Amino acid sequence: MVVLAAVACADRDAQLKEELDAALREEFRVAVSALSDQRVPGSKIVVQGRDGWFIHTGEVKYLKASSFIGENAPQANPWAPPEHADPVPVIVDFHQQLQERGIDLYVVPVPVRSTIYPESVLGTEPFSERETIPNLHTSLAELSSSLRESGVRVVDMTPTFLSQREHPEHGPVFCPSDTHWTPYGITLASKTLVAEIKEKPWFEAVRKLRYHQQWITEPHNGVLYDEYEKASGTALEPDQVPMRRIMRETKNGPRNFGFHHPESPVVLIGDSNSTRWSKFKSGLPHSLAFELGFPVDVLSAAGGGANETRLNLVRKMQAEPDYLEGKRVVIWCFSARAFTNTRKGWLPMPLG
Repeated sequence: MVVLAAVACADRDAQLKEELDAALREEFRVAVSALSDQRVPGSKIVVQGRDGWFIHTGEVKYLKASSFIGENAPQANPWAPPEHADPVPVIVDFHQQLQERGIDLYVVPVPVRSTIYPESVLGTEPFSERETIPNLHTSLAELSSSLRESGVRVVDMTPTFLSQREHPEHGPVFCPSDTHWTPYGITLASKTLVAEIKEKPWFEAVRKLRYHQQWITEPHNGVLYDEYEKASGTALEPDQVPMRRIMRETKNGPRNFGFHHPESPVVLIGDSNSTRWSKFKSGLPHSLAFELGFPVDVLSAAGGGANETRLNLVRKMQAEPDYLEGKRVVIWCFSARAFTNTRKGWLPMPLG
């Protein structure tokens, strides 16, 4: 009887938690809908959030979408032609083309900040008595599940980011002034990716190098603070961002390493999230090299996470027909905002 009572109590607690989370998701949805009316005067892209947060209008557009896939896709991404609004068929096709060549695809959609820091929309009060922060925007989880059903490997960092939002030494996974993830967020993602890649049968045979890491802190004024200053004439204090500075160890001491490594079995494609912080030697290519023990070849684009970065790979293959020989993994990293902010939609792209 005691066991049955305990199970019943646990079930009631779980049901109550889900009811509270559902109510909070609805509150979040309503608050997001009102954000468009809170644009900073004089700015086209900065919205005033709560508790000192600023939110990019592209983030607001993303947060308003309840679903990105199937019949909901044209409404979620109205800029795109309806026939190209749904990302799932294109991502699955890209996965299958690579799979035919013996290459694993890892899709890494970087969550939007307000999913991880919902207090930027609702303020801190709704979370003051909560031990954990729930996921109040589940569209990315729905899309990830749909892709996984088709065999696509999706690395959705939302659960990890929500549970490890702030490190006592390495800072938050996102900073207030910038829409990109921080080096700490990149570190968490790299460790998640490499933990699976290391299990591949080919991994041990790859020649390993030694890398040196050092955490340093640098001031950073991201695009949101820059835009706010332009619009208001008021400068904000820059973020102090912990950087995971990674260099290759050599007999002559630590040395920088570039992005061009065509001999690598791992290729990184993506938007600016895949190369952000690289001037501090703290970007995703650096973090992956440290975790893997060898560098990755980078074919990323400044923007256009949906199409331009795949186009870079196609152009590379046209210039070097044997480029994919020996490749084992393609990591496709881009902002989840691409699901609602891609003007041309998701275009099919044959690899040849």
